[in-house]
Amino acid sequence: MASAEGPPPASRLGAVKLRPAILFTTAYGAGLATGLLHFGAPLGVVGVALAAAFFAQRPLVTLLTAAALLGRLSGEITWLAEAESCAARLPTGRLSLSIRLLEPADSSGGRLYVQPLGACRGPVSARWPENRALSAGLTVSAVARWIPRSGVAGRPAGTLVVSRIEGASGRPSPGARLRTALAHTSQTLYGARAPMVDALILGRRGGIDRTLQDRFAQSGLVHLLSISGFHVGVITAWVFLFCRALRLGRGGSFVLAAAASAAYVAFLGWPAPATRAAALAALLALGRVRQRLVETNALLSVTCLCVLLIDPWAMVDLGAWLSAAALWGASTFSKWTDRTLGEAAWWRTLGSSVGATLATAPITAAALGAVAVVGIALNFLAIPLAAVAVPGVLASLLVYPLWPAMAGALASGAGLTLHLLELLALAGASLPGGHTVGAAELRSAVPWAAGLAVSLWCIGKRNTLAEAVRRWSWAAVVVLWSSLLWTWVPRTANTGSDLALHFLDVGQGDGAVVRTPAGRWVLIDAGPRSRYADAGRRVVAPFLASRGVRELAVVIVSHAHADHLGGVQSVLERFDAGMIIEPGERVHDPLYYGFLDDLAAGAIPWHAARTGERFVLDGVAFTVLHPDPRWSGWGEDVNEDSLVMLIEYGSFQALFAGDAGFPAEAEMRSRAPAVDLLKVGHHGSRGSTGDEWLDSLRPRAAVISVGQNKYAHPSVPTLRRLRDHKVDVWRTDRDGTITVTTDGTRMTMHSGRRETMYDVRENQLQP
Repeated sequence: MASAEGPPPASRLGAVKLRPAILFTTAYGAGLATGLLHFGAPLGVVGVALAAAFFAQRPLVTLLTAAALLGRLSGEITWLAEAESCAARLPTGRLSLSIRLLEPADSSGGRLYVQPLGACRGPVSARWPENRALSAGLTVSAVARWIPRSGVAGRPAGTLVVSRIEGASGRPSPGARLRTALAHTSQTLYGARAPMVDALILGRRGGIDRTLQDRFAQSGLVHLLSISGFHVGVITAWVFLFCRALRLGRGGSFVLAAAASAAYVAFLGWPAPATRAAALAALLALGRVRQRLVETNALLSVTCLCVLLIDPWAMVDLGAWLSAAALWGASTFSKWTDRTLGEAAWWRTLGSSVGATLATAPITAAALGAVAVVGIALNFLAIPLAAVAVPGVLASLLVYPLWPAMAGALASGAGLTLHLLELLALAGASLPGGHTVGAAELRSAVPWAAGLAVSLWCIGKRNTLAEAVRRWSWAAVVVLWSSLLWTWVPRTANTGSDLALHFLDVGQGDGAVVRTPAGRWVLIDAGPRSRYADAGRRVVAPFLASRGVRELAVVIVSHAHADHLGGVQSVLERFDAGMIIEPGERVHDPLYYGFLDDLAAGAIPWHAARTGERFVLDGVAFTVLHPDPRWSGWGEDVNEDSLVMLIEYGSFQALFAGDAGFPAEAEMRSRAPAVDLLKVGHHGSRGSTGDEWLDSLRPRAAVISVGQNKYAHPSVPTLRRLRDHKVDVWRTDRDGTITVTTDGTRMTMHSGRRETMYDVRENQLQP
């Protein structure tokens, strides 16, 4: 009989192949996705599935059909339960209600989770007022405003902006008291670094400086700032080593480590990545006790199934997908390095880092528009540092009530490793080419998916190291030639001492960015937002991030329609703004009121623009030509009340017309100067850009911001009027993103398709 301390004999150690588990999880997830996304009528889906199972007459097909039906049923039940959640039932607007704090609130305010008490259930995100620190688990009477939003897959979401609280009562549970104690201990031991500690141990990232979060994301180390499978794995490993140090058997140590990880994840509230790691620890412990080896991908699929059973919404959660993809990539590539390069720690780290980065790159490129390849190298230092920091931080927090001096010593060592992680993130983020940023859309994932496929082709199961090197060499040749061709593609200017105006391809809407000669940025509209697409998140924010933007000096919203205002919220979530300027006309639209609530919640300065107002940034003058509340047409049409902005730099003049049409053009014509560039009003609609307006402006070139639409924009009459006035027309639906650069005497317009230079002094086309 084998000893518990040594490896079991081969006769008793079976290798269990659970490949049907992969198919079962896939079928269950597909059925769950159809339910969460409301794909197809429930009865129709059930009928088709049952018919397929009946006619197939194969056990495997029947099993997969049953899995898909169970997934669909879970999705339908999840939506029924969601209808009773507080996020779905709280009424919009001002409320007086009782809430229970699920997290401790400190005096600096910020975001935390609370539980409204009454006829709904489930937590909601809240914006807490400053100077009101309270412990978790207490109940207070609050005056607040509920700002609803549509979350992933249309799931009800929102923010409860608390403006006033009165009283505090209740007896916090042991778990709530523990949360409060950990938060206070973190502040005591780590001071200004406490928000990072809270993120590492408690999963609270709201207090971390936004710039620091960006640095970690750009260096590929953002997974270290959230509760992930890596954190749970580190804690599980340390518990296992501690049990072994106490001379417990390997099987018992595995079981205790798995139990500790499950308890920790339960305390956190079962976040999807941590739940997957806890399930993995439990299954590994079970396999060890039963002396079984389980195929890696099958084991991963079972852990994913556990996550979906606990939290069905994980099926559409980005963090869950990234966690599963990272583990699959790391295990797949590390197995190859173990076989061909050896099992040394550095080879295994290399394989894991490359695999995790390549496996997650298509997802992050499509969902976030960013991939940080520098993380492959940084992980050689970051993983050992984090493996020391996480247990050190946790130990200091737990030891403090019993032995403050020892806790302080542990905190000093852990604080040093945290500081080294910050320095590593700063260095990685500043490395040229360390991260790429593009539009957050499906086509951005294509090159990364191709890179993953090529890499899998190179490390095939039967490939030797020599064969893999040969295949990678061919792949490198293709990449080098592609890079050479790519250098011929025109680049968008965003540096230098010139003024740059970028008209972004946001689809059917307006979105433009202005860079001043000194490097400050102004946003003018941010494109449309719908249930399935958000131009602010997909186009505008990645564009700004790719140019190293940290904050926006001014955000100008031409008017409250969704194709201009829709993407602004996503941009403001990503970048700080010095001032918001918009017409200030009361528009009875939930989108507009939600926008104002967000400004109030974030304490962002707001100004209602009026005719004649002017401000200057780095020598660039911005003058408001419209709206004027004294105008007889004020308030009749939101489009006609658009904010119309004149931008001047040297002799160069550009006019942004919003969605202004013939009435507003007639009102402005007497004070509108001749301009070099016109952003055409209302996407080139039939009722804008009239002959008299063009006679006054006499633009040399015009930009029409437009996408696929049902309104026939730009209209034939408008295009004819522009042509008759000899105006060169550029369109975002055909030219893509259009950039205009000028030194004040000449302007150059270019896109991916063409480039033209104009002399703005004499207004004559250059040869």
